[in-house]
Amino acid sequence: MKLKVSKLHLGFQNKTFKILSKDLADRGNVFKEKFIVAKLSLVKEKDHFFLHGNLEAIIEYTCVRCLKKNPDKIYLPINILIFEENIKKMTRTDFDIIYYNKSNNYVNLKNIFADLIALAEPMKPLCDKKCSGLCHTCGVEKINLCNCIEHPNTGAWEKLKDLHI
Repeated sequence: MKLKVSKLHLGFQNKTFKILSKDLADRGNVFKEKFIVAKLSLVKEKDHFFLHGNLEAIIEYTCVRCLKKNPDKIYLPINILIFEENIKKMTRTDFDIIYYNKSNNYVNLKNIFADLIALAEPMKPLCDKKCSGLCHTCGVEKINLCNCIEHPNTGAWEKLKDLHI
C-alpha cells in the first residue's frame, strides 16, 4: 500500500483499503484470504502525519503440539508517525515511525504492515488450549489411543536423579 506524498496534507478519515496479501513483503506468513483490510485515518499534525486505525487479516498458523494448520483472524492496531526525512529523528517508542523523502512520490507501507503481521504471531501457536499433541513414540495424535509401550526414560539425564544436594 502506498500513500501519495503530494496528498498527505489532505488526510482522510476511516478509509478502507484492501491490500493484496501477496503484495506484502514475505515474512513467512500464510494468508488464508486474498486481501487484508486496513481501516485507516491520516491526520496532519504540527511537523508530521499520524496514521492510525486497524489491520484485519486471517493468518494460518501451525499448532506446535499437533502440527495442524489453523486459521486465526487478527486485528492489529496501527499507530504510525510519518515524518519528512529532514526532520530530526524521533526517540518515541510507543509508535512506529516512517521517514519519507519529498523527492519520492509515495510512502510505501507494505513493509511495515508485513512486519506488524509477522510480529503478531504467537510464540507457540495452539489449535486449542487443550491440545494434547502427538505421541512421542509413534507420532499419532493423542486424541486416539496408540499401542505404544511407554519405555522408562533411559536418556543421558537419568543419572542426575540419583544426585543428592
